[in-house]
Amino acid sequence: MRNVIPTAVAIIKDNLRSRITLGFVIIFPLVLAFIFSLLGQAFQPHITVYVAGNNSSEIASYLNQSKLFIAYVGGNPSYVTLYNAIFVNSTSKVIYYSQLTSNYIPLLQSYLSLYYFHEQTPFTPQETITRATPVAYEISGVVGVITLSNGLFGVTGVGSGYYRDKLVERLASSPIRDYEWVLALMIYEVVITILSSIAILVVGALMGFLPDLGLSFLAGLVLGTLMFSGLGAAILGLTPKEKVFLSNIVANFLVLPLMFISNAFFSPSLFPSFLKAFAEYQPVSLLNDVVRETLVFGELPNPVYLVVIFVLTVIFLGIGSRLLRLREV
Repeated sequence: MRNVIPTAVAIIKDNLRSRITLGFVIIFPLVLAFIFSLLGQAFQPHITVYVAGNNSSEIASYLNQSKLFIAYVGGNPSYVTLYNAIFVNSTSKVIYYSQLTSNYIPLLQSYLSLYYFHEQTPFTPQETITRATPVAYEISGVVGVITLSNGLFGVTGVGSGYYRDKLVERLASSPIRDYEWVLALMIYEVVITILSSIAILVVGALMGFLPDLGLSFLAGLVLGTLMFSGLGAAILGLTPKEKVFLSNIVANFLVLPLMFISNAFFSPSLFPSFLKAFAEYQPVSLLNDVVRETLVFGELPNPVYLVVIFVLTVIFLGIGSRLLRLREV
């Protein structure tokens, strides 16, 4: 174990001297955070309304005819902050909404008044201030995406570069053990992901999102980084060393669908029905949910999601540490 930290420090210094690496670690997350934060504020194809109570099905069907409101039966007032939605209690005649949807409340009240044309009881609006703004959604999603890309591209990129430059042969002739080499790579990945996340959160702060930083967020970030880094180590370990460049190609084929078919930038409800389940529950989406719960709401993450991520981390790290070797046997 004594060689892990010196090796990790050497990898960090070696790679952060490269302008290409710095661009990937700092500039790429900055651009991604900036672009999707702007898109998140502009992209709002409809307003989601949940209706519960008397005649909820009929009210939801009526609102759906407006083409502006997309109404669902069910829900509760917490959906206002969780999903940036409006909740209508048709029994108590109360409309729950946040500051993000306040402009649509007069129009919604008009639709409801037309539905209850023969009744004189108006709906009472009740506002809730939420931190789940579009910028917060996009920034937290970019953090999850960067964890994925750093984990996969970081390991395959550094590893393939070291094989190409014959540095692995020099490391193999040193006292460093295989597991120490893998652990050093994992530490490097955690460091660059933290640096990338700082850059992303700076963009978020400039756009008005102040994150709720804490140990739970840091723990989720580290765990997610190790999960995807372990997957990257497994890919690199499976790649024939005479064709080590293929590991980067495989990483690309994995990163792109995992990045865009997820809840990172858009709600899973916007995906086609055959993709919704995958977009909501694949590893990147689970990590995004953990990041949002800790970073945006300041709450402890869903324990089920944490267990799934932890199990995947153990599996990927176990496979990666066995496959990624300095010395061929």
